[in-house]
Amino acid sequence: MRNLYIHVPFCDGKCDYCAFYSEPSPDAAAIRRWLDRILFQLEESAPRLGNAETVYFGGGTPSLLPEDVLNRLFSAVRAAVPAAVEISIEANPFTVTPEKASVLASFANRVTLGIQSFAPALLEAVGRRAHAGPVPLEAVRNLREAGLRNLGLDLMYGLPGETPELWRRDLELALELAPEHISAYSVTPEPGTPFARRVAGRPEDDALSETMWEQAGTILGAAGLPRYEISNYARHGFESRHNSNVWHGQTYLGLGPAACSFDGTDRWTQAADLRAWLDGAPPEIDRIPRRARLGEILMMGLRTVRGWTKLEFEEETDCTWDDFSGPLNELAGRGLVTLTEDTVAPTERGLAFWNDVAEMLVFAP
Repeated sequence: MRNLYIHVPFCDGKCDYCAFYSEPSPDAAAIRRWLDRILFQLEESAPRLGNAETVYFGGGTPSLLPEDVLNRLFSAVRAAVPAAVEISIEANPFTVTPEKASVLASFANRVTLGIQSFAPALLEAVGRRAHAGPVPLEAVRNLREAGLRNLGLDLMYGLPGETPELWRRDLELALELAPEHISAYSVTPEPGTPFARRVAGRPEDDALSETMWEQAGTILGAAGLPRYEISNYARHGFESRHNSNVWHGQTYLGLGPAACSFDGTDRWTQAADLRAWLDGAPPEIDRIPRRARLGEILMMGLRTVRGWTKLEFEEETDCTWDDFSGPLNELAGRGLVTLTEDTVAPTERGLAFWNDVAEMLVFAP
């Protein structure tokens, strides 16, 4: 496995839009049981992780873990994944005290702060704890003073009541914090979430969402953070290596409840329930025909601005993309990709309408 993902399923609350598996307000015993099983799995998986180059701690809120738990976890990961060159961890600004920042920066070389918005009213509209301006500023200061040199910010747009003017303000405030990376996602009414129930029946304003997506590309690009994936922007050399590897078909091992793994052929997902996962519930296996899997890998790489080279695709899959020449030519004809003998990459229109690209490749006859 060339990449490692660890799911930390604990949060201090559940945002209305969140569809990721998490356990709000965990007690110390639950965290200890989770850690013990993660440490066991790391030791068990070490032979498969010796050459892994990235580690990603996601959640949930990984930075909610107490400092002693983080130190034990980091020590075990360091032993199991000695070759990792990028170690990323997600953090909530409220949790990043000077002490916590010191622990995070002692091991992770990439930290992403979940800002989402700088407007308290917009955060409250989606059931997220609102922070005042000093909170993210202090979190950034604490991380920088601890020595962190690769800082990312997560933002959301299309929040209820948000306008292009408010979105521009969020982008400008984010840039004032001088991050190396920004992720900007459109809020999505995921099935089963309180947010989805609240907006049920309301038509989505696709034109407004597209306007905000274009704003992000223009404003962040002009500030030296060009788009490199549909929703991700970075200074040169600070693109997420873990995510780029996954988008381009590399194998990854996921540990923790709801964590997903991929061995190049099959994908499997751990039980999305802490108790069931602790009890050893078997994962759900996603096994699909080889051609469909190749189409999936091909279309995931087309989420990125650079797309694929034919050689890279062949090295990752042991197959050529000749079987997809029909849909690729059609996508090129529709102006969704640029296609040469050796490369394929999405156009800006192809990034904006990536779902059309994905559907054509995965369901190609």
